[in-house]
Amino acid sequence: MTPSRTVAVGYDGSTAALAAVEHAIDRAGPDGRLVVVHAYQVPADYSGASYYSFMLNDASRYAAAVLDRLEGDCERLATIEYTRDISFGAAAPAIVGAAEVNAADEIVIGSRGVGRVRALLGSVAHDVLHHARCPVTVIPERMVDGPPPEIPAAVTNAV
Repeated sequence: MTPSRTVAVGYDGSTAALAAVEHAIDRAGPDGRLVVVHAYQVPADYSGASYYSFMLNDASRYAAAVLDRLEGDCERLATIEYTRDISFGAAAPAIVGAAEVNAADEIVIGSRGVGRVRALLGSVAHDVLHHARCPVTVIPERMVDGPPPEIPAAVTNAV
């Protein structure tokens, strides 16, 4: 008998994140388990503001709503055991931490592919890849946005 797999998956509501959840379900298998992670933050600039607690509560409710919508957007989620992990803080440490706490066999995340400049400054996918202690699969948003543009025959036949 094959041991069941635990897969941690980051979810932010994007199309790439939804594709990551679908892929994570496949990777976990019918007897596996998902840990769906969503992290939220309130900019540190507001930490001393009198309305900071209201912002924090709003951000927490929004995070829960994002995962509530996932349950409606991904019917296959009902076919697998899963837990919701809503964390306050940066996304990458939340995903890596949830994977470690839950002894995940793999992490699956979506990537919006915001470009080279953003890659130099850091991104969730980059940080997860460099800090995870298990294999990481990254689903690029361009993969789920539609078919790739056609490559002219002259380019495909070039040596």
